[in-house]
Amino acid sequence: MSESEVLIIGGGISGLSTAWWLAQQGIGVEVWETAEHPGGKIQSTREAGYLSERSAGLLVNFRPQVDRLIQQAGLETRKQSRNDRLNRYVIHQGHLASVPMEIPAMAISPLWSWKGKLRMLAEILIPGGGSADESVARFITRRLGREILETAIDPFVTGTLASDPALASAQAVLPRLTALEQRYGSITLGMLINRVLKRRRANRAETFSFSGGMSDLVQSLASTPGIHLRTGLRATGIERIDGAWQVTGESAQGPHHTTTPQLIISTPADGAARLLGPLDRQLASLLDGIEYAPVAVLHMGLRRERIAHPLDGTGFLVPRREPLGFNGNLWMSNLFPGRAPEDHILLTSYLGGMRNPRQVEQTDQQMVTTLLTGLAPLLGIQGEPEYLRIDRHRRGLPLYHGDYLHRTREIRTLLTAHPGLHLCANYLGGVSVRERIHRGMQTARQIGERLRQPQSTHREDTGAAVTPIPIPTGSYIGTDRPGE
Repeated sequence: MSESEVLIIGGGISGLSTAWWLAQQGIGVEVWETAEHPGGKIQSTREAGYLSERSAGLLVNFRPQVDRLIQQAGLETRKQSRNDRLNRYVIHQGHLASVPMEIPAMAISPLWSWKGKLRMLAEILIPGGGSADESVARFITRRLGREILETAIDPFVTGTLASDPALASAQAVLPRLTALEQRYGSITLGMLINRVLKRRRANRAETFSFSGGMSDLVQSLASTPGIHLRTGLRATGIERIDGAWQVTGESAQGPHHTTTPQLIISTPADGAARLLGPLDRQLASLLDGIEYAPVAVLHMGLRRERIAHPLDGTGFLVPRREPLGFNGNLWMSNLFPGRAPEDHILLTSYLGGMRNPRQVEQTDQQMVTTLLTGLAPLLGIQGEPEYLRIDRHRRGLPLYHGDYLHRTREIRTLLTAHPGLHLCANYLGGVSVRERIHRGMQTARQIGERLRQPQSTHREDTGAAVTPIPIPTGSYIGTDRPGE
């Protein structure tokens, strides 16, 4: 039986980010990943001259901690930033309409009626209110009006989060906006104050990927000195014995056994529930109750000459009221170089989610037909695509629906009964790559503080003496800001 200072079950972006932050403190960490490659759903694929992403295709960041990881992990030279001058589109009355990014442009945009624009501008006069369990739909309607919800927020929530605005928790899905109301009484006033105070990163975000795709991030984290990654190893059971965690697993080489004082479970919620069921039925039940939305990602490659649209943007999102069979379309070869062969275009579309959960079960041909029926008239596409790739995720994204905040509070409360046990996955604290890196930092900091406790105190808690390990100066930068 081996021993590890910290064991992480799950080698997706949450587990690898946590491992990286632990390694920066000089803490040895072992990572078990069931698949033969790290990264979870994040995986870049090169074929036929195209570079496509199985899931997350980019990173949207405003956190200095993420900047620090990118720099210190040696990824700065591979970073590719999006051109901020590209248009951002949404479907409006059956056509592509540019989404204005500045308030003056909003005043003349055809996206909203004059009544809708006046309602939006009146937001600064709307008194604060709402409740902790307020939905996204109710929050946005109360603050900005129904037109903003239907035209801008609905396509964002359904297209990028595969969620339902009427069910999604506003505080969980839009914490930056709800935090502005809580602090300043108004979203508009809060943004203006932040701008006056030059808190630019609180209002502006940088969008980027890497020259080898998002897999560059995964591989860089996984190869960090101090991280021992074991792929093809599935955890089958955990026990608390003599103040330490004993973990068993199975691989092609046979059974594995490890003892650790600090255990992090970074699997999807149902995987965590399976492991914790024999230990804590109530905790396992709460985890098992977290729903996931099915998502399909369809990549399509075409010759540039077969598309009439100038493709002068990043892509577009689709509001619920528009009769199209997909949720959004990204023009990936516009966003970052090297995504398609010369004189070709890579278009990535998103289908399914809560808007159409059964769509993931369609055949490839059914999906392609659905997509082209809506996409071809919008972009002026002629002929059939020369490259196709479909990635299906039947449990794609966790849903922050209904009693999500209450459920996660209960989960955190029950965790206190299990010293040295931590949960760090995208069903807690945000689904974006940015938030997974940030939450990994928080988890690693908590563990580092625990391991630096006096041995007598730590022994009472875990039953095992642990050598204190210092954190290098400046390991953590600044204070937490409201998440996206």
